Amino acid sequence: MTNKKQLLDYAFEEAVNTMNAAVIDADLVENFIATAMMGYAENNGYEFTKEEVHATIVAGLEELAKSGANQNFQTWTMK
Repeated sequence: MTNKKQLLDYAFEEAVNTMNAAVIDADLVENFIATAMMGYAENNGYEFTKEEVHATIVAGLEELAKSGANQNFQTWTMK
């Protein structure tokens, strides 16, 4: 069975995969992701607190920042 952290992580991934961060103002990215995550929870019958969503976003964005160098290399090798 899936635990709440896995659900939060999946909701974060879904939100990030539906946005184009390059065209969204950096100050709005967290709000966009939080709104998408809360929508995911509502659509699937889950309940996330604002604190859980915020903590997931902070951790997820840190992880994305760490993997940024790998993504840039991957994109370069695919050209």
